[in-house]
Amino acid sequence: MQLRLLYLYRNLTRNWLRTLLTCAAVALPIVIYVLSAAVIEGLESYLDNSAKQLRLAVTHKSSIINPLPAGHRAKIESLDPTRTRLTAVCGLRWIGGRVENVSTPLSTIAADADTFFATYPDHQLAPDEIEAWQRDRQAIIVGRATAGQMGWNKGQRISILPTLPPYHPIEFHVISVAEDAEDPVTNWFRRDYLEELLDETGAPTGLVSFLFVKCATKADLDHYRVAIDQFFAGSIDETKTQDEKAFINEYITQQFNLPRNLAILCAVTVFVAVMAAANTMSMSFRDRTNEFATLKSMGFGRWFTFVLIQSESLLLCAAGGLAGALVPFGLFTWTPLKDYPVPLIQTLYIQPVVCVRAVGMSLLIGVAAAIWPSWQVLRLKVVEALRSLE
Repeated sequence: MQLRLLYLYRNLTRNWLRTLLTCAAVALPIVIYVLSAAVIEGLESYLDNSAKQLRLAVTHKSSIINPLPAGHRAKIESLDPTRTRLTAVCGLRWIGGRVENVSTPLSTIAADADTFFATYPDHQLAPDEIEAWQRDRQAIIVGRATAGQMGWNKGQRISILPTLPPYHPIEFHVISVAEDAEDPVTNWFRRDYLEELLDETGAPTGLVSFLFVKCATKADLDHYRVAIDQFFAGSIDETKTQDEKAFINEYITQQFNLPRNLAILCAVTVFVAVMAAANTMSMSFRDRTNEFATLKSMGFGRWFTFVLIQSESLLLCAAGGLAGALVPFGLFTWTPLKDYPVPLIQTLYIQPVVCVRAVGMSLLIGVAAAIWPSWQVLRLKVVEALRSLE
């Protein structure tokens, strides 16, 4: 055992540059895998939380970019006049927006002032903030991540240039930073204020991008998912109703299909790591063919050399995998990066189990990379190898 360990140490340290580059070639894909897995798990967590809110998203059947008449709200409310199953219906109109001289796009939505808090109770605003929302038509609730990025504070006057009509800067009064909201990015303001501005510019009014319906129970959610679409079937503006989780997931998929693209990225980077490690082990075998032949001629069995190759590959890839897992874990756990806002998933949290999986993957890379040179060692004929000695 001591001889094997000494031999491994000598092999790994005889060319430090090759060893370090191989570890780096494995570490970089592992870093990408850890970050991608953390983003995917964060998205899944966000979507699972959306499902718990018991909200339905109602959009135009033909496309999400086509608006719906704001009057659809009253028609949906008429499906449950007692408000025991449909507790609230809120019309929303997305205007996007940006700040002058800042390239970062914003997510800004106009909402029905009277039903917003009933539809989105997860915002948990203070009583004085709710009062300010009801009193001030220019009130806006900014996402805490957006507020931190833009330097906005409660009580501040801000101006946002919308991406959609009315296409001119809109003045707002920040009444809350929404510290407890699940969505840390989106800004919310009153739709009646937007309607006034649109009317002044002659832009179309009385339209919403979508309506969100708060249901009392899961059974109500399942019932009205079908009932709403049936109610508007055959009308000019037919609807497509789905739960909030499905709506957000569909939006993500249509825009950039992040989970699938990240999965593809992970597969490609892991393949690159296998190729890099395999190239290193193949070069190492070619450089030391005579050494293996000499070991066999001295009585060391072919399985001894086989284990040497596998152990060397495992150590190289394990070192690279450990570095690739610990670096992002440390950066997003103990440095200011842990508070860096990420759309939808708030902040990036890397779970230890992801790092464990990453190290396990690096070990599999080590096994895969050493398959061919290990097989070559098993097939190595001592006499033919020794003939090449100079």
